[in-house]
Amino acid sequence: MIRIKGVIPKSGCRLEVQLENGSSIILDFSDRLHTVRFGLLTDRDFFRRAVTDGDFVRWDNKIEISVSEIFQLAQKEKFPSA
Repeated sequence: MIRIKGVIPKSGCRLEVQLENGSSIILDFSDRLHTVRFGLLTDRDFFRRAVTDGDFVRWDNKIEISVSEIFQLAQKEKFPSA
């Protein structure tokens, strides 16, 4: 299974998830901030406290997402049409 190497909070409620295989995924949480699960991420200081243990991204043990969830969220990202 692929593991998370690091996380970098970006502007606009985006999070760069760096993977051990050298790839990275940028997740945009802005469309999810109205949900119960991700609502706490509206606080910029809280959002910047993202950490990883290799298997999960966590925010102060209040929110966590697994590697498989990261891939699911990335697949749901909206891409601009050409």
